[in-house]
Amino acid sequence: MKNKSYSTKEVLKQVGVSRNTLFLWFKHQKIPEVQRNRNGHRIFTKPDIRSILDYKNKLIPPKDVA
Repeated sequence: MKNKSYSTKEVLKQVGVSRNTLFLWFKHQKIPEVQRNRNGHRIFTKPDIRSILDYKNKLIPPKDVA
């Protein structure tokens, strides 16, 4: 059985971040790059999504300045 792959749009819904945020994390190498199909579109797997969620959950939100 072939492993399920996910599109960027599906991953954005699952992870709950904006497209810009996800692409900035790739650009600044905060998360590992994923495979691409022959058209250059990113193809995500469950482990890819897990690593994105791990990074998202380790971020500390900024403190409110009073």
